Amino acid sequence: MTSPKLTAILGLAAWLFVAALYPRTAPAAEAGRLITLEQAYDLALATDQSIRIAFYEVRKADLLPWSALTRIGPRLTGRANYGRSERSTTGTVQQFGTTSVDRTSRSRTGAGAIGIALAQPLIDFTVFPAHRFGKLSAAAAHLQRQFTIRETLFGVATAYYDVLKQERLVAVNRESLRLAGQQLEFAQKRANVGEVTRADVLRAQVAVETARRTLVESENVLEFNRNTLGNILNLAPNAPFRVAEPPDYPTTLPPFDDLLARAYAHREDLRVKEIAIEQDIALRGQVIGEYAPRVTAQFDSERSHTSGTSAQSNYDWQATVAVSVPFFTGGQREIDLRTANEQIAQTKLAREQAAKSVESEVKQAWLAVRSLQQTLKALHAQVVAAEQGYHDLEIQYREGTATSVDVLSALNDLNTARKDLAVETYGYQIALRNLEQVAGVFQQARVQRSKTK
Repeated sequence: MTSPKLTAILGLAAWLFVAALYPRTAPAAEAGRLITLEQAYDLALATDQSIRIAFYEVRKADLLPWSALTRIGPRLTGRANYGRSERSTTGTVQQFGTTSVDRTSRSRTGAGAIGIALAQPLIDFTVFPAHRFGKLSAAAAHLQRQFTIRETLFGVATAYYDVLKQERLVAVNRESLRLAGQQLEFAQKRANVGEVTRADVLRAQVAVETARRTLVESENVLEFNRNTLGNILNLAPNAPFRVAEPPDYPTTLPPFDDLLARAYAHREDLRVKEIAIEQDIALRGQVIGEYAPRVTAQFDSERSHTSGTSAQSNYDWQATVAVSVPFFTGGQREIDLRTANEQIAQTKLAREQAAKSVESEVKQAWLAVRSLQQTLKALHAQVVAAEQGYHDLEIQYREGTATSVDVLSALNDLNTARKDLAVETYGYQIALRNLEQVAGVFQQARVQRSKTK
């Protein structure tokens, strides 16, 4: 296995080779604001919608422990009523022996009452598991926000390097079109003097048009990649901007076991799965708490007044302590308890699945870096050999000792080698960052700072 120091030297040499061959020059249409990768990270942190959504999820989750405590909070209610009635009675009254007179009597009554009732739960065994569930939910929401931030920042890095890679491919394809044009000129000159047949010119023409088509396609892909990065950074549509080459990432490949242990310790998504088990246990505790008695103290006070023909005022109050013991509730608690136990077992299995997925991701990322270290070394040598081979065949074709097929084949090999080197060079930079991403420590300083915002 190549040593990290030698790999770093080879990677740097390959990169300098490509950069020297194809210096990045932004077209006039791309002139605009220069955005470095570090600035892109900060822009995403400040404007990304998914991060803001995760922030509000945290704020909502932070309220859950307080919501649990409301189960034993005092409840004060007030009431007031007022009613009015009137009664009219008409009867016959005997006067002076034989004379009768109708007489009507009326009574009016107004009754009003006002009172308050204060209830204070004293014992409720569902409060403690509910409060624990709220604390666990808040912790999970904070971890999920960190995971979202880290995923977003890695997405920024990927989109940023996609733009850089495509710019390099556009430069390679532009150079390929220039070389194909040169070959067409040579073939045309030799055909004009009768040294070669028309077939050489036609082959060269096909190569030129193929290179032109490839260049157009790569320019369109570049435009799309720039638009994708602009969307991630929430830039205005079609806003002009430029990207700069970031410094190379450290090329040290840690041992796989160390990387996996780091992932198990830091991956927020795995820790959320572990918290989910504790949450299910807390939910089961709430069901168990429903079997316990509830004790509630209550104070009730009312003042009433009746006006009218029989006016009176009353003031009443009473204080009680009530104990409620739920012996049987139709069997729903038993079903809920069985469901809670099954859910705990299911969540434990989900956590084991998540751990296996993390191990697979770490292994894939680790192998990708190791493979790219060797691939870049081979591609660097391949580009040098392809350059020399094309140069030799080009001279031989001018001298009439090589065919156009040989030259065009060598040109195609050169273009392929250059493209592969450009793609894998930027892929290596992403792969190095992916090592930290799968380990849960990518851009750790920014993630930690964002926790306080």
